[in-house]
Amino acid sequence: MAAYFPLFVNMEQRKFYIFGAGQVAARRISGLLRHGADITVIAPQIHKEIQLLQAQYPGQVHIEQRTYRLGEIQSGCVDYVLAATDDAKANADIYRECCHKEIPVNNASDSSQCDFYFPALVEMDNLVVGITSTDGDHEKTARFSQSLRQMAADGSLGIQKKPVAREIRIGTRDSLLAVTQAGLLKQYLEGHCPGVQVSLVKMKTAGDKALDRSLDKIGGKGLFVKELDQALREGYTDLSVHSLKDMPVEEDASYPVLGYSKREVPQDALVLPEGAAKIDFTKPIGTSSPRRQIQLKQLYPQCRTAPVRGNIQTRLRKLDAGEYGALVLAAAGLVRLGYQQRISYLFPISEMIPAAGQGILAVQGRKGFDTGFLEGFFDEDAKWQALAERSFVRTFDGGCFAPVAAYAQITGGRMALHGFWQSPGGQAVKGILEAPKQEAESLGQRLAKSLAGQASFVKQF
Repeated sequence: MAAYFPLFVNMEQRKFYIFGAGQVAARRISGLLRHGADITVIAPQIHKEIQLLQAQYPGQVHIEQRTYRLGEIQSGCVDYVLAATDDAKANADIYRECCHKEIPVNNASDSSQCDFYFPALVEMDNLVVGITSTDGDHEKTARFSQSLRQMAADGSLGIQKKPVAREIRIGTRDSLLAVTQAGLLKQYLEGHCPGVQVSLVKMKTAGDKALDRSLDKIGGKGLFVKELDQALREGYTDLSVHSLKDMPVEEDASYPVLGYSKREVPQDALVLPEGAAKIDFTKPIGTSSPRRQIQLKQLYPQCRTAPVRGNIQTRLRKLDAGEYGALVLAAAGLVRLGYQQRISYLFPISEMIPAAGQGILAVQGRKGFDTGFLEGFFDEDAKWQALAERSFVRTFDGGCFAPVAAYAQITGGRMALHGFWQSPGGQAVKGILEAPKQEAESLGQRLAKSLAGQASFVKQF
Protein backbone atom coordinates (compact mmCIF):
# COMPACT_ATOMS: atom_id res chain seq x y z
CA MET A 1 0.00 0.00 0.00
CA ALA A 2 1.42 3.34 -1.03
CA ALA A 3 2.17 5.77 1.80
CA TYR A 4 0.36 8.83 0.52
CA PHE A 5 0.81 12.00 2.58
CA PRO A 6 -1.78 14.84 2.49
CA LEU A 7 0.25 17.76 1.19
CA PHE A 8 -1.58 21.02 0.44
CA VAL A 9 -0.11 22.82 -2.56
CA ASN A 10 -0.61 26.39 -3.81
CA MET A 11 -2.25 25.81 -7.20
CA GLU A 12 -2.19 29.45 -8.32
CA GLN A 13 -0.85 29.49 -11.91
CA ARG A 14 0.22 25.83 -11.69
CA LYS A 15 0.01 24.31 -15.17
CA PHE A 16 -2.12 21.20 -15.64
CA TYR A 17 -2.39 19.09 -18.77
CA ILE A 18 -5.63 17.10 -18.76
CA PHE A 19 -5.99 14.47 -21.47
CA GLY A 20 -9.66 13.59 -21.90
CA ALA A 21 -12.72 15.79 -21.54
CA GLY A 22 -15.51 13.68 -20.08
CA GLN A 23 -17.31 13.87 -16.75
CA VAL A 24 -14.29 12.72 -14.72
CA ALA A 25 -12.15 15.45 -16.24
CA ALA A 26 -14.93 18.01 -15.72
CA ARG A 27 -15.11 17.24 -11.98
CA ARG A 28 -11.34 17.61 -11.59
CA ILE A 29 -11.22 20.79 -13.64
CA SER A 30 -13.96 22.45 -11.58
CA GLY A 31 -12.05 21.99 -8.33
CA LEU A 32 -8.70 23.00 -9.81
CA LEU A 33 -10.12 26.20 -11.29
CA ARG A 34 -11.51 27.32 -7.95
CA HIS A 35 -7.96 27.16 -6.63
CA GLY A 36 -6.33 29.08 -9.48
CA ALA A 37 -4.82 26.39 -11.72
CA ASP A 38 -4.01 27.04 -15.39
CA ILE A 39 -5.46 24.14 -17.37
CA THR A 40 -4.96 22.82 -20.89
CA VAL A 41 -7.56 20.25 -21.95
CA ILE A 42 -6.60 17.94 -24.82
CA ALA A 43 -9.36 15.75 -26.30
CA PRO A 44 -11.16 15.28 -29.62
CA GLN A 45 -14.60 15.76 -28.00
CA ILE A 46 -15.26 18.26 -25.18
CA HIS A 47 -17.95 17.72 -22.53
CA LYS A 48 -20.42 20.61 -22.39
CA GLU A 49 -19.61 21.24 -18.72
CA ILE A 50 -15.97 21.90 -19.64
CA GLN A 51 -17.03 24.32 -22.37
CA LEU A 52 -19.07 26.17 -19.78
CA LEU A 53 -16.15 26.23 -17.34
CA GLN A 54 -14.00 27.74 -20.09
CA ALA A 55 -16.58 30.53 -20.45
CA GLN A 56 -16.73 31.03 -16.67
CA TYR A 57 -12.94 31.18 -16.24
CA PRO A 58 -11.65 33.09 -19.29
CA GLY A 59 -7.90 32.74 -19.62
CA GLN A 60 -7.63 29.77 -17.24
CA VAL A 61 -8.95 26.99 -19.50
CA HIS A 62 -7.33 26.25 -22.86
CA ILE A 63 -8.87 23.63 -25.15
CA GLU A 64 -7.14 21.68 -27.92
CA GLN A 65 -9.55 19.42 -29.78
CA ARG A 66 -7.30 16.53 -30.79
CA THR A 67 -5.91 13.24 -29.50
CA TYR A 68 -2.78 12.71 -27.37
CA ARG A 69 0.50 12.73 -29.29
CA LEU A 70 3.29 10.54 -27.96
CA GLY A 71 6.26 12.68 -26.88
CA GLU A 72 4.35 15.97 -26.58
CA ILE A 73 4.69 16.35 -22.78
CA GLN A 74 7.76 18.48 -22.12
CA SER A 75 9.53 18.95 -18.79
CA GLY A 76 9.34 22.53 -17.57
CA CYS A 77 6.16 23.26 -19.53
CA VAL A 78 3.71 21.50 -17.24
CA ASP A 79 3.52 20.88 -13.49
CA TYR A 80 0.91 18.09 -13.29
CA VAL A 81 -0.82 15.73 -15.73
CA LEU A 82 -4.17 13.91 -15.55
CA ALA A 83 -4.71 11.03 -17.97
CA ALA A 84 -8.48 10.66 -18.18
CA THR A 85 -9.18 9.55 -21.74
CA ASP A 86 -11.55 6.66 -22.48
CA ASP A 87 -8.58 4.70 -23.90
CA ALA A 88 -6.71 2.78 -21.17
CA LYS A 89 -3.69 2.26 -23.45
CA ALA A 90 -3.39 5.99 -24.15
CA ASN A 91 -3.63 6.70 -20.41
CA ALA A 92 -0.83 4.19 -19.76
CA ASP A 93 1.31 5.79 -22.49
CA ILE A 94 0.79 9.21 -20.88
CA TYR A 95 1.74 7.77 -17.48
CA ARG A 96 4.99 6.26 -18.82
CA GLU A 97 5.95 9.45 -20.62
CA CYS A 98 5.40 11.52 -17.45
CA CYS A 99 7.40 9.06 -15.34
CA HIS A 100 10.29 9.26 -17.79
CA LYS A 101 10.25 13.06 -17.57
CA GLU A 102 9.61 13.15 -13.80
CA ILE A 103 6.27 14.95 -14.10
CA PRO A 104 3.63 14.04 -11.46
CA VAL A 105 0.76 12.18 -13.12
CA ASN A 106 -2.61 10.65 -12.26
CA ASN A 107 -3.95 7.84 -14.45
CA ALA A 108 -7.71 7.89 -13.89
CA SER A 109 -8.09 4.34 -15.26
CA ASP A 110 -5.37 2.68 -13.11
CA SER A 111 -4.92 3.63 -9.44
CA SER A 112 -1.51 1.94 -9.38
CA GLN A 113 -0.25 4.52 -11.89
CA CYS A 114 -0.83 7.62 -9.79
CA ASP A 115 1.79 9.88 -8.22
CA PHE A 116 -1.03 11.83 -6.56
CA TYR A 117 -4.76 11.49 -5.95
CA PHE A 118 -7.57 14.00 -6.18
CA PRO A 119 -9.19 14.05 -2.73
CA ALA A 120 -12.84 14.67 -1.99
CA LEU A 121 -12.96 18.35 -1.00
CA VAL A 122 -14.97 19.84 1.83
CA GLU A 123 -14.72 23.65 1.85
CA MET A 124 -16.24 25.71 4.67
CA ASP A 125 -15.54 29.00 6.42
CA ASN A 126 -12.02 29.39 4.92
CA LEU A 127 -11.21 25.74 5.72
CA VAL A 128 -10.30 23.19 3.05
CA VAL A 129 -10.43 19.51 3.98
CA GLY A 130 -9.15 16.87 1.55
CA ILE A 131 -10.28 13.26 2.07
CA THR A 132 -9.07 10.05 0.42
CA SER A 133 -8.83 6.38 1.41
CA THR A 134 -5.68 4.27 1.37
CA ASP A 135 -7.65 1.17 0.34
CA GLY A 136 -9.27 2.81 -2.70
CA ASP A 137 -12.81 2.68 -1.27
CA HIS A 138 -14.34 5.69 -3.02
CA GLU A 139 -17.81 5.08 -1.56
CA LYS A 140 -16.39 5.32 1.96
CA THR A 141 -14.66 8.57 1.04
CA ALA A 142 -17.89 9.99 -0.40
CA ARG A 143 -19.92 8.99 2.67
CA PHE A 144 -17.43 10.55 5.08
CA SER A 145 -17.09 13.80 3.12
CA GLN A 146 -20.90 14.13 2.92
CA SER A 147 -21.19 13.51 6.68
CA LEU A 148 -18.55 16.14 7.31
CA ARG A 149 -20.41 18.68 5.17
CA GLN A 150 -23.64 17.92 7.05
CA MET A 151 -21.93 18.28 10.44
CA ALA A 152 -20.49 21.63 9.36
CA ALA A 153 -23.91 22.77 8.16
CA ASP A 154 -25.75 21.87 11.38
CA GLY A 155 -23.04 23.28 13.67
CA SER A 156 -21.81 19.95 15.07
CA LEU A 157 -18.20 20.86 14.30
CA GLY A 158 -18.40 24.09 16.27
CA ILE A 159 -17.83 26.24 13.18
CA GLN A 160 -19.83 29.43 13.29
CA LYS A 161 -20.92 30.13 9.75
CA LYS A 162 -21.33 33.75 8.80
CA PRO A 163 -25.01 34.44 8.32
CA VAL A 164 -25.76 34.72 4.61
CA ALA A 165 -29.36 35.27 3.64
CA ARG A 166 -28.68 34.44 0.00
CA GLU A 167 -25.95 34.06 -2.58
CA ILE A 168 -26.62 35.49 -6.04
CA ARG A 169 -24.35 34.75 -9.01
CA ILE A 170 -24.86 37.11 -11.95
CA GLY A 171 -23.79 35.94 -15.41
CA THR A 172 -22.35 38.56 -17.75
CA ARG A 173 -20.34 38.82 -20.94
CA ASP A 174 -16.65 39.36 -20.27
CA SER A 175 -16.39 42.86 -21.74
CA LEU A 176 -15.86 46.12 -19.91
CA LEU A 177 -19.29 47.44 -20.89
CA ALA A 178 -21.13 44.22 -20.00
CA VAL A 179 -19.33 43.90 -16.67
CA THR A 180 -20.04 47.57 -15.90
CA GLN A 181 -23.73 47.04 -16.66
CA ALA A 182 -23.96 43.86 -14.59
CA GLY A 183 -22.15 45.78 -11.86
CA LEU A 184 -25.13 48.13 -11.64
CA LEU A 185 -27.32 45.24 -10.52
CA LYS A 186 -24.60 43.94 -8.18
CA GLN A 187 -24.25 47.40 -6.62
CA TYR A 188 -28.01 47.64 -6.15
CA LEU A 189 -28.25 44.25 -4.45
CA GLU A 190 -25.33 44.95 -2.14
CA GLY A 191 -26.83 48.29 -1.16
CA HIS A 192 -30.44 47.19 -0.70
CA CYS A 193 -30.27 43.53 0.36
CA PRO A 194 -28.27 43.12 3.59
CA GLY A 195 -26.69 39.67 3.94
CA VAL A 196 -26.84 38.82 0.25
CA GLN A 197 -23.51 37.79 -1.26
CA VAL A 198 -23.25 38.82 -4.92
CA SER A 199 -20.65 37.72 -7.45
CA LEU A 200 -20.21 38.26 -11.19
CA VAL A 201 -19.59 35.21 -13.40
CA LYS A 202 -17.85 36.51 -16.52
CA MET A 203 -18.07 34.61 -19.80
CA LYS A 204 -16.85 35.07 -23.33
CA THR A 205 -19.69 34.45 -25.78
CA ALA A 206 -19.43 33.26 -29.36
CA GLY A 207 -20.29 36.81 -30.48
CA ASP A 208 -17.34 38.19 -28.53
CA LYS A 209 -14.93 35.70 -30.09
CA ALA A 210 -15.99 35.94 -33.76
CA LEU A 211 -14.66 39.39 -34.61
CA ASP A 212 -13.53 38.59 -38.16
CA ARG A 213 -17.04 38.30 -39.65
CA SER A 214 -20.27 40.25 -39.49
CA LEU A 215 -22.69 38.76 -36.98
CA ASP A 216 -25.47 38.18 -39.52
CA LYS A 217 -23.13 35.65 -41.19
CA ILE A 218 -22.57 33.62 -38.00
CA GLY A 219 -25.83 33.46 -36.11
CA GLY A 220 -27.14 36.87 -35.05
CA LYS A 221 -28.23 37.95 -31.61
CA GLY A 222 -28.18 34.49 -30.07
CA LEU A 223 -24.39 34.57 -30.20
CA PHE A 224 -24.37 37.01 -27.27
CA VAL A 225 -26.64 35.00 -24.97
CA LYS A 226 -26.05 31.29 -25.64
CA GLU A 227 -23.34 30.75 -23.03
CA LEU A 228 -25.19 32.79 -20.41
CA ASP A 229 -28.38 30.80 -21.04
CA GLN A 230 -26.44 27.56 -20.62
CA ALA A 231 -25.04 28.79 -17.31
CA LEU A 232 -28.59 29.41 -16.08
CA ARG A 233 -29.71 25.95 -17.22
CA GLU A 234 -26.77 24.24 -15.52
CA GLY A 235 -27.27 26.20 -12.29
CA TYR A 236 -23.89 27.94 -12.41
CA THR A 237 -25.61 31.33 -12.30
CA ASP A 238 -28.85 32.65 -10.83
CA LEU A 239 -29.35 35.70 -13.04
CA SER A 240 -28.01 37.11 -16.30
CA VAL A 241 -27.74 40.78 -17.28
CA HIS A 242 -28.04 41.65 -20.97
CA SER A 243 -28.29 44.75 -23.08
CA LEU A 244 -31.90 44.25 -24.16
CA LYS A 245 -31.10 45.21 -27.74
CA ASP A 246 -28.73 42.20 -27.94
CA MET A 247 -31.40 39.67 -26.95
CA PRO A 248 -33.46 37.70 -29.48
CA VAL A 249 -37.07 38.89 -29.47
CA GLU A 250 -38.30 35.30 -29.01
CA GLU A 251 -37.79 34.34 -25.36
CA ASP A 252 -37.44 30.90 -23.77
CA ALA A 253 -40.35 30.52 -21.35
CA SER A 254 -38.11 28.55 -18.97
CA TYR A 255 -35.62 31.44 -18.76
CA PRO A 256 -37.72 34.60 -19.07
CA VAL A 257 -36.78 38.23 -18.69
CA LEU A 258 -37.65 38.95 -15.05
CA GLY A 259 -37.54 42.72 -15.33
CA TYR A 260 -35.95 45.78 -16.93
CA SER A 261 -33.69 48.54 -15.64
CA LYS A 262 -34.46 52.24 -15.89
CA ARG A 263 -33.55 53.30 -19.42
CA GLU A 264 -30.30 55.13 -20.11
CA VAL A 265 -30.07 57.60 -23.05
CA PRO A 266 -31.86 55.67 -25.84
CA GLN A 267 -30.52 57.50 -28.92
CA ASP A 268 -27.68 56.72 -31.25
CA ALA A 269 -24.63 58.99 -31.07
CA LEU A 270 -22.34 60.33 -33.77
CA VAL A 271 -18.71 60.12 -32.63
CA LEU A 272 -15.99 62.04 -34.49
CA PRO A 273 -12.23 61.51 -34.31
CA GLU A 274 -10.45 63.37 -31.53
CA GLY A 275 -10.15 67.05 -32.51
CA ALA A 276 -12.49 66.80 -35.52
CA ALA A 277 -15.38 69.25 -35.90
CA LYS A 278 -17.28 67.54 -38.71
CA ILE A 279 -17.58 64.27 -40.60
CA ASP A 280 -14.86 63.51 -43.12
CA PHE A 281 -16.94 62.00 -45.92
CA THR A 282 -13.83 60.78 -47.78
CA LYS A 283 -13.76 58.02 -45.16
CA PRO A 284 -16.56 55.63 -44.24
CA ILE A 285 -18.82 56.00 -41.24
CA GLY A 286 -18.30 52.96 -39.07
CA THR A 287 -21.40 50.89 -38.33
CA SER A 288 -22.39 47.27 -38.90
CA SER A 289 -26.11 47.91 -38.40
CA PRO A 290 -28.41 47.88 -41.46
CA ARG A 291 -30.97 50.13 -39.73
CA ARG A 292 -28.24 52.71 -39.03
CA GLN A 293 -26.82 52.43 -42.54
CA ILE A 294 -30.19 53.12 -44.15
CA GLN A 295 -31.06 56.04 -41.89
CA LEU A 296 -27.57 57.53 -42.26
CA LYS A 297 -27.94 57.45 -46.04
CA GLN A 298 -31.21 59.36 -45.70
CA LEU A 299 -29.49 62.02 -43.56
CA TYR A 300 -26.20 62.15 -45.47
CA PRO A 301 -26.71 61.01 -49.09
CA GLN A 302 -23.00 61.52 -49.78
CA CYS A 303 -21.83 59.14 -47.05
CA ARG A 304 -20.65 55.57 -47.31
CA THR A 305 -20.53 53.10 -44.44
CA ALA A 306 -18.23 50.25 -43.44
CA PRO A 307 -18.55 47.55 -40.78
CA VAL A 308 -16.75 48.00 -37.47
CA ARG A 309 -16.50 45.27 -34.80
CA GLY A 310 -14.96 45.05 -31.35
CA ASN A 311 -15.67 46.68 -28.02
CA ILE A 312 -16.16 50.43 -27.62
CA GLN A 313 -12.50 51.06 -26.79
CA THR A 314 -11.36 49.16 -29.88
CA ARG A 315 -13.78 51.07 -32.10
CA LEU A 316 -12.65 54.42 -30.72
CA ARG A 317 -9.00 53.50 -31.32
CA LYS A 318 -9.77 52.63 -34.95
CA LEU A 319 -11.65 55.92 -35.36
CA ASP A 320 -8.83 58.02 -33.89
CA ALA A 321 -6.28 56.11 -35.98
CA GLY A 322 -7.99 57.46 -39.13
CA GLU A 323 -9.80 54.36 -40.36
CA TYR A 324 -13.22 56.06 -40.25
CA GLY A 325 -14.62 59.54 -40.71
CA ALA A 326 -17.06 58.93 -37.83
CA LEU A 327 -18.75 56.18 -35.84
CA VAL A 328 -22.35 55.66 -34.86
CA LEU A 329 -22.66 54.05 -31.42
CA ALA A 330 -25.35 53.60 -28.81
CA ALA A 331 -25.15 56.61 -26.51
CA ALA A 332 -26.07 54.43 -23.51
CA GLY A 333 -22.84 52.42 -23.75
CA LEU A 334 -20.72 55.55 -24.04
CA VAL A 335 -22.40 57.11 -21.01
CA ARG A 336 -22.13 53.98 -18.86
CA LEU A 337 -18.40 53.74 -19.58
CA GLY A 338 -17.78 57.44 -18.96
CA TYR A 339 -17.16 58.33 -22.62
CA GLN A 340 -20.01 60.87 -22.87
CA GLN A 341 -17.48 63.57 -23.81
CA ARG A 342 -16.89 61.65 -27.08
CA ILE A 343 -20.49 62.20 -28.21
CA SER A 344 -20.33 64.79 -31.01
CA TYR A 345 -24.02 64.69 -31.87
CA LEU A 346 -27.03 62.92 -30.40
CA PHE A 347 -29.40 61.91 -33.17
CA PRO A 348 -32.99 62.94 -32.31
CA ILE A 349 -35.59 60.20 -32.73
CA SER A 350 -36.99 62.09 -35.72
CA GLU A 351 -33.68 61.53 -37.55
CA MET A 352 -32.62 58.08 -36.40
CA ILE A 353 -34.82 55.58 -34.58
CA PRO A 354 -32.69 53.36 -32.32
CA ALA A 355 -32.70 49.60 -31.92
CA ALA A 356 -35.59 48.13 -29.94
CA GLY A 357 -34.62 48.06 -26.27
CA GLN A 358 -31.55 50.26 -26.68
CA GLY A 359 -30.47 51.70 -23.33
CA ILE A 360 -32.45 49.14 -21.28
CA LEU A 361 -30.85 46.30 -19.30
CA ALA A 362 -32.74 43.02 -19.11
CA VAL A 363 -32.40 40.77 -16.07
CA GLN A 364 -32.98 37.13 -17.02
CA GLY A 365 -33.49 34.16 -14.72
CA ARG A 366 -35.15 30.80 -14.34
CA LYS A 367 -38.95 30.50 -14.41
CA GLY A 368 -40.39 30.94 -10.93
CA PHE A 369 -37.41 32.91 -9.61
CA ASP A 370 -38.46 35.12 -6.67
CA THR A 371 -38.03 38.69 -7.92
CA GLY A 372 -39.31 40.46 -4.80
CA PHE A 373 -35.89 41.74 -3.80
CA LEU A 374 -35.31 43.10 -7.33
CA GLU A 375 -38.38 45.32 -7.56
CA GLY A 376 -36.48 48.49 -6.67
CA PHE A 377 -34.06 47.89 -9.56
CA PHE A 378 -36.81 47.33 -12.10
CA ASP A 379 -38.54 50.23 -13.87
CA GLU A 380 -42.20 50.13 -14.84
CA ASP A 381 -41.94 52.45 -17.87
CA ALA A 382 -38.98 50.47 -19.21
CA LYS A 383 -41.15 47.34 -19.08
CA TRP A 384 -43.87 48.92 -21.23
CA GLN A 385 -41.28 50.34 -23.64
CA ALA A 386 -39.60 46.94 -23.99
CA LEU A 387 -42.91 45.17 -24.62
CA ALA A 388 -43.98 47.62 -27.33
CA GLU A 389 -40.65 47.84 -29.15
CA ARG A 390 -39.99 44.09 -29.14
CA SER A 391 -43.56 43.36 -30.21
CA PHE A 392 -43.04 45.67 -33.21
CA VAL A 393 -39.82 43.88 -34.20
CA ARG A 394 -41.28 40.42 -33.53
CA THR A 395 -44.21 41.11 -35.84
CA PHE A 396 -41.76 41.54 -38.71
CA ASP A 397 -39.83 38.42 -37.64
CA GLY A 398 -37.05 40.93 -37.17
CA GLY A 399 -33.73 40.42 -35.45
CA CYS A 400 -30.46 42.15 -34.87
CA PHE A 401 -29.68 42.45 -38.58
CA ALA A 402 -33.10 43.15 -40.04
CA PRO A 403 -33.53 46.81 -41.04
CA VAL A 404 -36.06 47.47 -38.29
CA ALA A 405 -36.07 49.86 -35.32
CA ALA A 406 -38.48 51.04 -32.64
CA TYR A 407 -38.66 53.53 -29.80
CA ALA A 408 -41.53 54.02 -27.35
CA GLN A 409 -41.91 57.39 -25.65
CA ILE A 410 -44.15 57.54 -22.56
CA THR A 411 -45.83 60.70 -21.34
CA GLY A 412 -48.10 60.19 -18.38
CA GLY A 413 -50.12 57.10 -19.14
CA ARG A 414 -49.82 57.28 -22.92
CA MET A 415 -47.24 55.84 -25.28
CA ALA A 416 -46.10 57.11 -28.67
CA LEU A 417 -44.36 54.31 -30.57
CA HIS A 418 -41.95 55.30 -33.35
CA GLY A 419 -41.17 52.58 -35.88
CA PHE A 420 -38.84 52.13 -38.85
CA TRP A 421 -38.74 49.27 -41.32
CA GLN A 422 -37.35 48.53 -44.76
CA SER A 423 -39.34 46.14 -46.89
CA PRO A 424 -37.70 43.29 -48.85
CA GLY A 425 -38.21 45.49 -51.91
CA GLY A 426 -36.01 48.19 -50.39
CA GLN A 427 -38.73 50.71 -49.45
CA ALA A 428 -37.95 52.36 -46.09
CA VAL A 429 -40.93 53.58 -44.08
CA LYS A 430 -41.40 55.27 -40.70
CA GLY A 431 -44.48 55.83 -38.62
CA ILE A 432 -45.91 56.71 -35.19
CA LEU A 433 -48.91 55.35 -33.31
CA GLU A 434 -50.23 56.28 -29.87
CA ALA A 435 -52.17 54.33 -27.26
CA PRO A 436 -52.35 53.81 -23.49
CA LYS A 437 -49.07 52.28 -22.37
CA GLN A 438 -50.88 49.18 -21.06
CA GLU A 439 -51.61 48.34 -24.72
CA ALA A 440 -47.88 48.15 -25.46
CA GLU A 441 -47.77 44.77 -27.19
CA SER A 442 -50.83 45.30 -29.37
CA LEU A 443 -49.54 48.79 -30.23
CA GLY A 444 -46.33 47.26 -31.57
CA GLN A 445 -48.27 44.83 -33.71
CA ARG A 446 -50.60 47.53 -35.07
CA LEU A 447 -47.74 49.85 -36.04
CA ALA A 448 -45.89 47.01 -37.78
CA LYS A 449 -48.97 46.12 -39.82
CA SER A 450 -49.49 49.79 -40.70
CA LEU A 451 -45.93 50.17 -42.01
CA ALA A 452 -46.17 46.90 -43.93
CA GLY A 453 -49.29 48.27 -45.61
CA GLN A 454 -47.54 51.53 -46.53
CA ALA A 455 -44.76 49.55 -48.19
CA SER A 456 -47.32 47.52 -50.18
CA PHE A 457 -45.80 44.40 -48.73
CA VAL A 458 -48.13 41.41 -48.44
CA LYS A 459 -47.50 39.37 -45.29
CA GLN A 460 -49.60 37.00 -43.24
CA PHE A 461 -49.58 38.32 -39.68
